[in-house]
Amino acid sequence: MKKILVMGVLMIFILAGTNSMAIKLSKNNVDDTFSNDRNFYALIIGIEEYAGFETPDQEYLDETATYFYEKLLSSNNWKEENIKLILNENATKEKIHDAITGWLDDKENKTDVVVIYHASHGWKTKGKDRLKGNAYVFTHNASDFKYGPDKITDKEYDSWIDELDSKHIALIFENCYSGRMLALRQTGRTVLAAGGKYLFCPCNWSMYLEDTIFGFFLRQGLDGVADLNNDGWVTVREAYFYLRVPVIWHSLLYHYPFIWDTPRGKTFVGPQIPYLYDWHVGDIPILQYTT
Repeated sequence: MKKILVMGVLMIFILAGTNSMAIKLSKNNVDDTFSNDRNFYALIIGIEEYAGFETPDQEYLDETATYFYEKLLSSNNWKEENIKLILNENATKEKIHDAITGWLDDKENKTDVVVIYHASHGWKTKGKDRLKGNAYVFTHNASDFKYGPDKITDKEYDSWIDELDSKHIALIFENCYSGRMLALRQTGRTVLAAGGKYLFCPCNWSMYLEDTIFGFFLRQGLDGVADLNNDGWVTVREAYFYLRVPVIWHSLLYHYPFIWDTPRGKTFVGPQIPYLYDWHVGDIPILQYTT
């Protein structure tokens, strides 16, 4: 009974916040700015292995990135030559930078859709490092959990993405504190963050699902169940409104009472709350699941 009451209170608090966002975004549902000949380009990053430390157990971060890659390939609008997948030892800071400012920038133009998906560890910056960014994601180079040159801050990521011409950029970050990657909120972009912004900021995985929680429900939505207007496409916004409740509920039920054993001792890990930052006029389509 106590468990049910705790979860009920948490759910009321969580949904009160997410419902306000739903009302805010509902006014902007259709995008008529795309040309019919647009191309789709994706950079997909998944990091489970790090140069300087070992993760405590299977976290599925490289696998969920691979599954996302395979999901795009199974669709009607994605071509294999337009998707770059980099995993683990290939996902160094230098190679991620080159993939964005080199490979992606050489291919895309202002009418194309660009998707960047980054699944790894992440954390918030401390006050003394706040001028360098609000939060950071890990690369394979990472030697520890502290902020350093082996990580990528939201401001660094923003400076790299600024070099792209596309006006239709979808950024999907699957890491703790990805909701604090605030520098990425720029015109022409939609940011889907798997981790929270304020009180609850973890990005969790599930041994039951054998997957990351966010990745599992994101791909489930891309199968077509997230298609709110039944037009055969799943957009970033549709994916968010589909996955946010099951992600919250699964993290509540599966991870209660939220105390984990980590390399740094017992740690409180709260429920996972995805965020959406929509600075794009109209929806950005991700996947056409039917002809």
